[in-house]
Amino acid sequence: MRTRRSAGGTALAAIAASVTLFVSPAQAQGQAQDQSQSQNSVVLPVTSHWQTLADSRHVYVSAPGQDSVVATDHDGQVIKTVEGLDGARGMTLTADESHLYVALPEADAIAEIDTVTLTETRRFLTGTDTEPENLALAGGRLWFSYQATVFDSGIGSVAVAETAPSVDLDDNPVWYGKPRLASSPGAPDRLVAAESAGAAGMRVYDVASGTAEEIAYTDGVVDVEDLAVTADGSSAITANGGTYYHQRWSLPDLTEETGYDTGAYPNAVSIASDGTVAAGVMASGDWDIFVYRPGETAPFRTVSLNYGHMELLERGVAWVPDGSRLFGTRFPYSGEVVLDIIDDVHKANSDITLTAPQTHPYGQPVTISGKLTSLVPFPKHKVVTVTRNNEPLTTVKVKSDGSFHFTDLPADYMRYPEYVVTYAGDAEHVSGRAAVTVEIVT
Repeated sequence: MRTRRSAGGTALAAIAASVTLFVSPAQAQGQAQDQSQSQNSVVLPVTSHWQTLADSRHVYVSAPGQDSVVATDHDGQVIKTVEGLDGARGMTLTADESHLYVALPEADAIAEIDTVTLTETRRFLTGTDTEPENLALAGGRLWFSYQATVFDSGIGSVAVAETAPSVDLDDNPVWYGKPRLASSPGAPDRLVAAESAGAAGMRVYDVASGTAEEIAYTDGVVDVEDLAVTADGSSAITANGGTYYHQRWSLPDLTEETGYDTGAYPNAVSIASDGTVAAGVMASGDWDIFVYRPGETAPFRTVSLNYGHMELLERGVAWVPDGSRLFGTRFPYSGEVVLDIIDDVHKANSDITLTAPQTHPYGQPVTISGKLTSLVPFPKHKVVTVTRNNEPLTTVKVKSDGSFHFTDLPADYMRYPEYVVTYAGDAEHVSGRAAVTVEIVT
């Protein structure tokens, strides 16, 4: 990709704040196996979403429909809504977290936000009808994807460190849609880009010289919703709704390393500084976010945000840089954007499976067996509690192999007793829950 230089400018803008906060308890309940989460939910003062991003102090949510970015603290308390950001879409942060950059397609510009004062300090004009969308910092420049021609999209850059920043545009645009962009401090002179609009293609560029030189290409991915690069710069992960798994690619050669079997439909990904992966999906079933430890492809934790017809949003997953908290953004059918805070994300699942007869003779005891499992070992002397039709029934010891069983004689009037088994959780595990119903026949 060759680039040409064009004139660029800056403009200062004053931003007003608009804050609204509602807090409601989060619920997380699957069907076959339920996981209880330490999760809070905050309704944000916007009804649109493009990207969720976090630094060591704030969570940022860009809202193109409201021309704004909402900034909250890590507990979800809204600090400020930065307004006047025309069609606010893609965001990226400087390595020192001092500035947030926001793409403004409706202004053909990129805004620079001071993350301490949460005010706009500069605005870079990208050219008429460029409509910038996705951002990344690499090689000392701010890179942006934009509409280059009626039919093609390109990748441009801004020399943000210059006193009078110049803007370079693409001499040979090769993208069908505005590509997703990602970079990493571990490979500061490397830019990764992936096709976003129905076409195939992902490329790696060397940007050390200030121009983008393509060094690798693959057509093994199509229509990417989200893209992230590991902190060490060795791998990239793509979320593509057309595949039922998240793809992991080695860098810089772009060979497919492995996949995360998340199901339909991948739409978000975020990687913590220690390499822990949070992979998000829409409409996969019980779970919205799958969490993977470095080097593993089986999730040690799953998170459900999807109660009451609420879907995880594209590019709606973000880690605090140190990996201590995870954020998910979802959109219920009622219209408001909801931010979920998962603060026990490094605890593992407590998975419970139950085995019981579908039907059982009237007047005879019924035996139900089960197993408590996890990718992380449980402590000794663990127990599960059992309720029958919401009434306490018994406490059962769990054997070293995770198995347990209990026997019950349903009351004479019960025709469909429901048994619920719960593990309370511990220092390394979230709580677990499973339910089974037995039909009593005469």
